[in-house]
Amino acid sequence: MKIINSKWTRPVTTGIGKSGVVVAAAMIGLLCLTGLARAEDVITSKVHVTPPKKQFSGDEWRAISLSANRVLKHVDKALDALAGKKNDVASANIEKGLTLVKILNGVLPGSKVRTEIKGAGITYNDVDDIKPAFVPIYREFDLVDVVSPVKAAKQAAGKTTTPSTPKTTPEYTYAGFDYTGIKLNVRLAKRDLLLAQDLIKQGDTKGAAAALEDIQNAGVIFEYSTLDEPLVRAMDNLRLAEAELKNDHPEQAKIALRGAVDALKNYEKHSGASRVKEVQKLHQEIDKVAKNLAQHKSESFSKKVSEWWSKCLSWFSK
Repeated sequence: MKIINSKWTRPVTTGIGKSGVVVAAAMIGLLCLTGLARAEDVITSKVHVTPPKKQFSGDEWRAISLSANRVLKHVDKALDALAGKKNDVASANIEKGLTLVKILNGVLPGSKVRTEIKGAGITYNDVDDIKPAFVPIYREFDLVDVVSPVKAAKQAAGKTTTPSTPKTTPEYTYAGFDYTGIKLNVRLAKRDLLLAQDLIKQGDTKGAAAALEDIQNAGVIFEYSTLDEPLVRAMDNLRLAEAELKNDHPEQAKIALRGAVDALKNYEKHSGASRVKEVQKLHQEIDKVAKNLAQHKSESFSKKVSEWWSKCLSWFSK
C-alpha cells in the first residue's frame, strides 16, 4: 500500500513599526493571531493506494489480448456492414464487441484509491476503484489481422504515416510500418460502441460509422521499443513453431524455434546482469527441445510454448 502525505501552509509576514519599538503586549497579541491564522490556513492530504491482488498468468494475458483483438475485429466488420447498408449485421457486431468489453471490464483488476483532504475545519473523503484503461494486444499468427484496418483508418485521419526509413529489419515490420506493441483503450471502445449502437437505432448510420472509426483512430495505440524487439521476434517464432507442429510440419517448427533462440540471444546482450542467466537458461532449453523435437507430441509441445511465451512476456518493458 502506498501512502502519500502533503501539507501546505500560507506564509504569514509581520512587520515592525517605524519607530522600531514593539510593545510586549502587542507582540504577544500578534503572535496569538498569527498562530490562529496558521491553524486555519493549514491544508493536508492523504492518499492510500491499494494495488490489485490479482496477478494474471501468461495464458490469462493471452485471453485478454484475444478479447481486445476480437473487439477490433467486430468494429471493422460493423464498419463494412454499414458501408453495405446492412444495419442489422452492423448492430450484431457492435453487440459482440460490447460483450467482449464487458468481459474485460469484469476481469481486469483495479486499484483502490482512498483520498482524504482536510482544511478550514472541513474533511473530504473519497474512494475510487481505478481499472486500467488500456489492454495489450499481442501478435498471433492464427488471429484475424486487425492491424491493417486500424492502420488504414489512422492514415485516412492523418494520424500516422509509414516511416520513410525503417527502424527495424523486415521481421519487425507488419502492415507496412514498425511497432512492437499495441494497446486498446477499453473505456473509449465501450463509449464509442454504445454511441454507435444508439445512433444506428436513430437511423444515423454516418454518425455510427464515425463513432466506430474513432475506436480505430483514437482507441488503438502503437508502441515501439528497441529493447522489446527481440522479445517480439521470439514470441512470434514460438507461436509459429506451435502452429507448424500442429500442422505436422516438424522441420518448419524447428526453423521457427531456432529463430526464437537467435532472438533471445540478441535480447540477452541488452537484458542486464540481473536477467542474463534467466535468458540464457530459456534459449538453451528451447534449443534442446528443437534438437529433439521428434520426442514431443503437439499437446505437450504447446504447453512448453505457453510457458516460454509467458516468460518472454514477463520481461517486456512496462
